[in-house]
Amino acid sequence: MEKYIVIKRDGSKELFSEVKIARVMGAAGLTSEQTKQVVSRINEWLTSQGEKEITSLSIRNKLLKILPEINKPAADLFTWYQKTKEK
Repeated sequence: MEKYIVIKRDGSKELFSEVKIARVMGAAGLTSEQTKQVVSRINEWLTSQGEKEITSLSIRNKLLKILPEINKPAADLFTWYQKTKEK
């Protein structure tokens, strides 16, 4: 798998981690199979972007588009959680 750099809101950078995505999806209530689907779709999306650096906000927005297709209740929980972080 290619290496991607995530630019966080505070401007810091870190390597993209599938494990972080999987952990958050599990916490939102996805099954392991659903989590694999999300991680796979995020990886496909990252590859299609043609960039080595991507913002955490872009990843979050993509997750918000993918999640309702896979698990609507989990998408609602994830959306709620994201709003609590923004305050």
